[in-house]
Amino acid sequence: MTFSVLPTSLNWVMVTGLLLSLTGCLGFNTKSNQVEETMPNWVSSPPQDSTHLYGVGSASRIENIALAFTQAEQNGNVQIAQQLRTQVSQVNTQDTQVRSGQGGEQVSKVQTAYTQITTSPIELEQAINEKRYAGKNYVYALQSIDRTRIVAKLKIAISDTDDVIRQQASLLSTKASQLPAVQDWQIYMQLIPHFAQRKAYEEELSLYSTERTLAGRADDDIQNIERQLSRALVSFGFDASTTKQADALASALSKFGLTPKTNSLFTLNSRTLQHHETQDGRFYVFEDGTLELIDPTGSRLASWTVSARGIAKNLSSAREQATVNWSNQAIEAMFTWLTRLD
Repeated sequence: MTFSVLPTSLNWVMVTGLLLSLTGCLGFNTKSNQVEETMPNWVSSPPQDSTHLYGVGSASRIENIALAFTQAEQNGNVQIAQQLRTQVSQVNTQDTQVRSGQGGEQVSKVQTAYTQITTSPIELEQAINEKRYAGKNYVYALQSIDRTRIVAKLKIAISDTDDVIRQQASLLSTKASQLPAVQDWQIYMQLIPHFAQRKAYEEELSLYSTERTLAGRADDDIQNIERQLSRALVSFGFDASTTKQADALASALSKFGLTPKTNSLFTLNSRTLQHHETQDGRFYVFEDGTLELIDPTGSRLASWTVSARGIAKNLSSAREQATVNWSNQAIEAMFTWLTRLD
């Protein structure tokens, strides 16, 4: 068999050419990969503008890349929520500073009452995905929410709530400059959940709005109605002095923005019994009974049957805890009834 052998110099030329060709290809591929791996600016520096809130989320790149992007989008939404939580503390501080100048017990009472109301959430815009980027080891998602649409929706909700407040207040028999009338107590109590709802909308609006002034600030007539409500809560007291739980009930009333005082508009009566058990060196005291609400004419307006317990290493502490828990639950039931809207 005959072999054809190229001259040695020609072999080296071919080998050298092949190596250069491969090196060139490798260099081209490396450069191409570098272009693909270049991270977009929004990953490290999300956009900022007055109309949207942005958040960037990341997740490990896995074989199911769609699932990875879903996780990244969720993490981007979390980042937006964290921005809002940061603003919450700023809004609360600002709100405290503004209200501190209004003074006194009346503001404290009405604000405390609002916190005890369960308000209805408003359905706001959902975050949407703006951009995606897949890196070698991680994927990234740019999420955004349109704050202008949210602000518009919240302003409409506040306006509608103000109309309800005005309609309710029109039923009052006294003017803003006069003392609250006893016969209007139900109207005042039903104003509480409306103002609580308004406050919830206002706080949420403050998070999304870019206005320098307090967003959702009430008109003068709404502020006057709120001042009337504040005076009513101080004026319409609840007398629990004749009950066995006088101190505990008085404390519970204050937690709900209601005023405990003797010889007041409403009288509270209670009938309760306690019994106890011991287990593993601890005392379990159970308190069961009824709280009655009596109106100025001496008629019973309503009553609530409540059961509570206290647990402690000594009997007296367990009894005291049972009484405190019973009082809190009883006043909560009464407050819910007083502020019902049906």
